[in-house]
Amino acid sequence: MSTRRNVKYHYLKTKKALNETMQRILDINRKRRFFSEDATRKEELNEELKVLNAVAENQALRLRTFEVRMRSQQEDAA
Repeated sequence: MSTRRNVKYHYLKTKKALNETMQRILDINRKRRFFSEDATRKEELNEELKVLNAVAENQALRLRTFEVRMRSQQEDAA
């Protein structure tokens, strides 16, 4: 039972982190429009975007892993 709760806790934490990361990506995309002439600032935003995209990808993979674990735990309990 505690393992199930633990997996769900980590799932929810990761889901929240992914949502926050996605929001930061959207914010950067909005900012990029305003800095179209400032090449230095635009490059900084592009670098930050690369990092955030990698983080989001890792978080999405982790979420899928938790979903599979929760599904298998439900099947084992049934």
